[in-house]
This record gives sequence, C-alpha cells and structure tokens, in this order.
Amino acid sequence: MLKNKHIMGNDLLSTIEAEIEKRAKEMAEKMLRDMHPQPTPSDIAPNGEVITPFLVGGKKFLTCSQTEALTGVKYPALWRWKKEGKLNYRKVGGRLLFLYDDVQRIITD
Repeated sequence: MLKNKHIMGNDLLSTIEAEIEKRAKEMAEKMLRDMHPQPTPSDIAPNGEVITPFLVGGKKFLTCSQTEALTGVKYPALWRWKKEGKLNYRKVGGRLLFLYDDVQRIITD
C-alpha cells in the first residue's frame, strides 16, 4: 500500500485517500457485476437477443416469443410440444408461459 514510509503530512493523506478511492471503486464494480450477471450462452437467442425468464411461484418461465427465439421454432410447434407434454406451461394474467427448464432441455437435446 504505502511504498515509502517517510512520506509525511498531506502526501500521506493523499496516498491513503487514493487507495481508499481505488478500493471503493473496485468494490462498487464487483457489486454491479454480482447484481447483473452475464447471461449464459443458453440465455442468448440465435438472433443475439438476451432472454430473461420470469419468476412465478419460485420457478422460471418464458413467454411464447422468448421461447420461439430460444428454440428457433414458431408457435404451432410450441403448441404441439405443449399438447405432447414436452413443454410445461402456466397461464398467468392471460399470458401463456413455458417452464424455463423444459425449454433448456429441448435446446440441449
């Protein structure tokens, strides 16, 4: 931290203030990174869109458009997968939401 022990007065105070400011900046940057983690590759659609799931009852869900973007298929295929039981869904406020884990399973299979 302090390289020269003979620094006196204002120089010492300035050095300490600079070190405190540097550490505060590093801590703030770390806090921001932790609050906004980088998306995993599976959360980025082929078109480059970052997909953020909704939390409903402690589970992650995706909208139809988010699911279409991640899987690369359109609504008729999603509807078929829903009827076949491949995609679990829930209706929330009139919106059809698909279970995030099911969509990830379909992408990786």
